[in-house]
Amino acid sequence: MKRKLPKRSGVAALVLLAGALGVLAWQGSRHLTAASGNTPARLAAVSETVTDIGTLPAEESQPCPQTAAVTRQTETSVTSDSSPQTAVTFPLELNAAGAAELEQLPGIGAVLAQRIVAYRTQIGGFSNREQLLEVEGIGAATLEGLNGWIFVENETALSAEPEQPLPEETPPPQPAEESALPETSAETTPLMPLPLDLNRAGEEDLMQLPDMQPALAAEIVAFRERITAFSSVYELLYVDGMTEAYFTEIRDSVQIYGDIAPE
Repeated sequence: MKRKLPKRSGVAALVLLAGALGVLAWQGSRHLTAASGNTPARLAAVSETVTDIGTLPAEESQPCPQTAAVTRQTETSVTSDSSPQTAVTFPLELNAAGAAELEQLPGIGAVLAQRIVAYRTQIGGFSNREQLLEVEGIGAATLEGLNGWIFVENETALSAEPEQPLPEETPPPQPAEESALPETSAETTPLMPLPLDLNRAGEEDLMQLPDMQPALAAEIVAFRERITAFSSVYELLYVDGMTEAYFTEIRDSVQIYGDIAPE
């Protein structure tokens, strides 16, 4: 008579089968001589057990629901962490940068970036970077930390255009005995007063700037000739040899006066 095995999972059935075969083999080796007459009956019983295990219901081999849930959770985690980050190139043009780009500026988080975009929309665009002080949460220290990171295309000063300096008064005539002094000083072109007009200053004028080197002054003049005229002082950052640290040092000593290109 065929024995009915209780329903088990496929793995548990295989383990029981291996154990049964091991016990039968061990007993057979001990009583091979004495039980030689019963060997066919035992082999038949083992064969019937193997047949019963092989016909287990198909539902026993289905995967565990907990294992499937862990697999789906792992796939979801891998998919959610694979989003790329957007690269940002500095300096940013204040009227063209989006909130995600502004958020990466030093001292500017997600909240301030949204406020900047909202205020820019309200006023129709920034005409000067100092207008950032009108945004709630931005002070002088934060604005100072943005030097070299942002610029405004065709930037204009907040105040009225500075008046041109009055011509120097003509010195009184010198006595006859002092008229023999060299006249080279009268022929020398006076240097442009600070802050310098970047679209009119020559190399000698640029040498008035602190720590200015002749090679860098020549690069500034050559760059201005290539682009016709500077539209913003922040374009100095594109001059070969100019660093952000040195630009911050001389920024308040240069300016753009009007849109007239140098002759």
